[in-house]
Amino acid sequence: MSDPFRALAARFQPGPTATPLPPGLDRIRAICEGEGGFWLETDHHILCYRPGADRLVVSFDNLSSDRETSFRKPFGHDLIIAQGWGNLGVIVKRKDWFQCPQLKAAMVAVAQAGLFARYPAVSLYGSSMGAFGAAAFAGLAPGAVVLAYAPQSTLRPRIVPFETRYRYGRGLGDWSGDFTDAARSIRTASRAYVLFDPCVPEDRQHAARLAGPQVVQIPLRHFGHKLPPMLLRMGVLREMTLLGLRGTLDAPQAQRLLRKRRDAIPYVLSVLGAAQARGHARLALAAAESVARRIDNHRLRALRRSLSAALRGDRPDS
Repeated sequence: MSDPFRALAARFQPGPTATPLPPGLDRIRAICEGEGGFWLETDHHILCYRPGADRLVVSFDNLSSDRETSFRKPFGHDLIIAQGWGNLGVIVKRKDWFQCPQLKAAMVAVAQAGLFARYPAVSLYGSSMGAFGAAAFAGLAPGAVVLAYAPQSTLRPRIVPFETRYRYGRGLGDWSGDFTDAARSIRTASRAYVLFDPCVPEDRQHAARLAGPQVVQIPLRHFGHKLPPMLLRMGVLREMTLLGLRGTLDAPQAQRLLRKRRDAIPYVLSVLGAAQARGHARLALAAAESVARRIDNHRLRALRRSLSAALRGDRPDS
């Protein structure tokens, strides 16, 4: 670890009111420090850096990241390291949408110490809360690439009164200063990808705020808010993410990858469920029967039985 970052790691230390260190982090800390990276712990977050070449990916935890308690790693860690890239992982101890003043100061200090400048390319990456972080801190590396799956643009009530899902996040940290509105900071990116489900009203409205000539919006209808798990089940998450992190993803490529959704049971069930909710049970059953000729799945069989039972006595769809 070089002297500037060794000094930073010593400067930023958790205080008496800090969130306790979560389990499962010992191994990744040893790896980072053993490879000449650094481990910087603040009151409510950790910056975990593994050196690499060609590109630095700054990845941000989401709300589910703490489910791993045996060997916890930064979000997207394995995919990033497999490319030989560097990874600065922002690991959460407290789910405050990265609004701890100490974390903000640490991120600025790391940028000023020259970490981003060491790499010819920088990408910021996350999903949901982590996607907000990726977009919100993009200004620390002007010209970077941002890959944001289902991002929030901010949680400030005055700006996004439609966002009522994460009230607890609003009550944590300082939402009055810098790094609070991703709609401003995302403009510093050379290319930013915002992937979202327009059928989720809040996500659609956040995406509308994350606009600009350098922003590529990729709507994924009926995928829900948890986009990476759906893309993983389709077998396209890795390719979609790498294209996005490299800044080479475009709408035609995304549509090519998304053709596989017709055989992804979670997606099929989401579409059929939406059709049933709109009163198109007969059409939903016909579509379910068509999919069933290609795929045998117990959840699909259960839906077909449910639709058939509901249609007995129903009027035909108009």
